Amino acid sequence: MAELPKYLRPWPAWAVIWRHRMALGQRALPVVCVGLIVLLLGLPYLLINLVMDTIGWSAFDPAISLDEKIPFIAWMIIPYSTLYLFYPLGAILAPRNDTGRREMMVLYQTIFLVSWIIFLFFILLPTEIHLRDQIPASTRAGNGAWGWAYGGMLHNTDKPWNAWPSLHIIQSLLIVLTVEFWWRKKLKREPGFRNNRRLARTVIWAGWLLLSASVLTTKQHFVWDLATGIMVALITWKLVLRPALAWAESEAGKSHTGAWGDS
Repeated sequence: MAELPKYLRPWPAWAVIWRHRMALGQRALPVVCVGLIVLLLGLPYLLINLVMDTIGWSAFDPAISLDEKIPFIAWMIIPYSTLYLFYPLGAILAPRNDTGRREMMVLYQTIFLVSWIIFLFFILLPTEIHLRDQIPASTRAGNGAWGWAYGGMLHNTDKPWNAWPSLHIIQSLLIVLTVEFWWRKKLKREPGFRNNRRLARTVIWAGWLLLSASVLTTKQHFVWDLATGIMVALITWKLVLRPALAWAESEAGKSHTGAWGDS
């Protein structure tokens, strides 16, 4: 296989936790991965969101007629919030062996890298999501059955910026595709896994499709954001993450983490 660029291989900073990967009942690395999501993605996202809201400048308006026709569905904030379940999914479902742990690291590294690139889009080519006026005024004001979720929480913390490409879509789709990759490998080892895999695939893809619909029906994103998010995720999968996962299984991958030693 082609040599993987150094920036896609597990970074040296992983070495410390790698040597303690068996700690916490083999949960040390998954816990660190999820924690880094908060530190390396959550905090910069909020900072950029607040800064761009203060500036208030849009590079262009990606709205199309379909954006106005898609109805607001209040309860869709529930699948919208499931992104925070997808984050740990890649850590929880990774195979409990060193190959799986290398794959887990390259998955989260890829999410970090692509998200940081998208942050530049948020800064250099911002677009204001001017769809919230389709939400009932009472809901936006924090009143009614769903007011606490929208006016009370979501709109207070996530201003109508950081729009395209949608990180909700990019991050969750990369995780789902990686989980599918793991399940395909498991099916080859365990043919009896077929029925369980069919059910699990139905659940995870149904969850992802609901999340994808929710970015539109909560009026958090334009159709443009959804489309470009899917495009970026698929390109990243084909050109970056899939080759990195293959490398993690190779002898080069074993040698890379083998050089870090054990605790």
